[in-house]
Amino acid sequence: MHNVVRAGLTPKLRDVPTLIDMLTYTSAPAHAQLLEPTEFAPKTLRYDPPIEEFSVLRLRLTEAGQTEVHRPIEGPSMVVVTDGSGKVVVKGGECDGEQVEIKRGQVLFIAAEVEVEYTASGKEGLELFRAYVEA
Repeated sequence: MHNVVRAGLTPKLRDVPTLIDMLTYTSAPAHAQLLEPTEFAPKTLRYDPPIEEFSVLRLRLTEAGQTEVHRPIEGPSMVVVTDGSGKVVVKGGECDGEQVEIKRGQVLFIAAEVEVEYTASGKEGLELFRAYVEA
């Protein structure tokens, strides 16, 4: 079950007291909010905020033909392609062997517990961000 606290962006019920209780009002300069990435794979950085809800991977392949493999992740994930083009091959699960061509602006869902191989195809390489949760 998920709870939703509305903040006034729709005409639905707004629970202002609960919203105020949930928020923190501690401020800090922008540089104090930056996350230091760690390596997830040779060409992939992981940004892991101090919350349980999700983490983000940034994959950057700089030229056509470069590849990167992501190990299986326990939970589902969403990929947003921010630059370039390429191919995704899923290894494992119900979609084992499935290949999908991707390009800038596309979004891709990746099921839990599958290995994923990315290959850049254009001269501009491939950049994508993958938000996921480890169950």
